Amino acid sequence: MVKEDQNLTSRLTADTLIIPKTVVLWILREDLKKRKLCSRFVPHTLTREQMDERDAACQDLLNMINSDKNFLDKVITDDESWCFTYDPETKHQSSEWVGEHSP
Repeated sequence: MVKEDQNLTSRLTADTLIIPKTVVLWILREDLKKRKLCSRFVPHTLTREQMDERDAACQDLLNMINSDKNFLDKVITDDESWCFTYDPETKHQSSEWVGEHSP
């Protein structure tokens, strides 16, 4: 079933085969060495509004740096991720079962 449709959910598989979902997950993960991979939304082109917002944010940062020479000493950084659109339902629906060594 997974070979035919990699977007198949474990719940649908369990309902179709009339076995517990935990058994389906065990088979997929332990026996078949599959893992669930979710795709990410990666913007390739920005709208004019998004470009203007990024420009304004950068200008604000430059103004803060110019007004306070110790500004960068006060900045704490972490993972650098830009999230323009986040739709968990769509992200979940786009997930696929992939092999153990799939990128």
